[in-house]
Amino acid sequence: MSKVQHSNSLHFLSEQIGDFIQYWGFKKIHGIIWTHLYLSSTPLSAQELIQKLGVSKALISLSIKDLLHYQLILQTTESIDKKNKFYIANPDVFTVIRNVLETRETQMLERIQEGFTRFQENLPAQSNELPLDSTRVESLGRMITGANEALKSLLTLAAIDPGFLNDFMSRE
Repeated sequence: MSKVQHSNSLHFLSEQIGDFIQYWGFKKIHGIIWTHLYLSSTPLSAQELIQKLGVSKALISLSIKDLLHYQLILQTTESIDKKNKFYIANPDVFTVIRNVLETRETQMLERIQEGFTRFQENLPAQSNELPLDSTRVESLGRMITGANEALKSLLTLAAIDPGFLNDFMSRE
């Protein structure tokens, strides 16, 4: 495979992973950067990513900050100074998944619960604006509570047994 074909196929793959990551609420560039870091045999600097991907320094900088926050990538010990930081993809994918669930999905579900609680408090006023099905209002409340409990249980099991997510995800 020629270098151009390799480059084109890597670009195509990273775009597809970017689309997948975007589907899950991240930015496409996050998936593209992660793919390049994951497949690279050596840590890459922000400057190298800018050159490889042909994107702005600002976009790389903001994206790296986000990826570090969710621990999708890690800064290496090879980083000499603030100007020359090098990054790798976090090889522990299950820790990454657990961290994203803890930092993002848990907060989203908490906001949904808060919104539902406010909704219930103002239910009499809202029912005048839009006829509401009280059975569905109760059902929605149970769904939200169930989702919160399921996520908390999953995270509790993963904390007790770090291999739990690995076993859970590898089931067919």
